[in-house]
Amino acid sequence: MKKIVMTLFTVALLTFGIFSNSSEALAMTSKGAIKFQTDANTYSKHATSIVVTGTVPAKYEVNWGVNVLLVNKKRDVVKDIYVNGRNIRSFKVSFLTKNIPAGKYDVVVALTWGNQTHRGELKHYITVKH
Repeated sequence: MKKIVMTLFTVALLTFGIFSNSSEALAMTSKGAIKFQTDANTYSKHATSIVVTGTVPAKYEVNWGVNVLLVNKKRDVVKDIYVNGRNIRSFKVSFLTKNIPAGKYDVVVALTWGNQTHRGELKHYITVKH
């Protein structure tokens, strides 16, 4: 019995050690008209991309797609991806972390229809480490 408990403890400890070195497992959620989330809060030097998934509420008309922006704390756009599609409701984009400097970033998702712009942004900054 003691061997089984020690083996399980060792497996749990190793599993924690392996996953603690990768990007943080908790997703960052958004606020605003468009709901989305990132795949993690913190991206280590081993992370290859920042994945953003979300949905556009049915009450908004999507004629031209949505813009997904990666913005630094100075509010400068570091990278942007345009998701082109008429009447899309869900989206998934990936920002490669290769050329992104270490720091804190916000993700903004926006769509424009006529003279109206609907947007969402993260509740808190995500962190990129190198």
